[in-house]
Amino acid sequence: MNIIAVIPARKGSKSIKNKNIIKINKKSLIEYTFTEVKKSILKKSFILTDSKNTKRIAKKYKIDCSYIRPKKLSQDKTSLLDNLTHFYKWLNIEKINFDYLLILQPTSPARSFIDINSVIKILKKTKPDSLFSVNSSTEHPYESIKLKKHNWSYVLPKAKKFYRRQDFDFNSFFINGAIYAIHKKTLENKKLIGKKHIVYKMPKIRSFDIDDYEDIEIIKKILK
Repeated sequence: MNIIAVIPARKGSKSIKNKNIIKINKKSLIEYTFTEVKKSILKKSFILTDSKNTKRIAKKYKIDCSYIRPKKLSQDKTSLLDNLTHFYKWLNIEKINFDYLLILQPTSPARSFIDINSVIKILKKTKPDSLFSVNSSTEHPYESIKLKKHNWSYVLPKAKKFYRRQDFDFNSFFINGAIYAIHKKTLENKKLIGKKHIVYKMPKIRSFDIDDYEDIEIIKKILK
């Protein structure tokens, strides 16, 4: 089975300027992903970026930089599917064969090579159409509310029946964005999630995702 790592890392970012190369404990954010990829059993990895600085760092870790991400696919509204579809066409042109794309977003720096290797083993054993990583929710949906000025209501009306977490009638998980896996045939159908879709459960400590500067201060302590 041929599995290719894909690291999408466009240059622009609204929430954090130069997010992918911002320093966290004297190391660029994206380097945490590069480091774990090189520790893993993956043989081939590509960076999908429009940033020269990101490519310069990627080359140090021997990440393939030959794919050129066009400007039209490096915008705020560019979807992951659009970028992967373009990359898939490029792979066909270059005659690079694969069974799965394993997407590793740089905003999950605590994700370990252990997680990457575990997902690869799962793909080889179960052969799903797609996969994404999850972790147990810090806040259960029953504890979520909607606010409109001074008025509030539960997001899930059934929450009125529960007052203790141990009484909740289902377990809740969060799609953490750390790992996605997509089979070639799923991508051919221009989808990220196929009919036979499975999940990979990650521990919370390795599931932290960076969205803003406050997150950066938290992840600095986690990575130490």
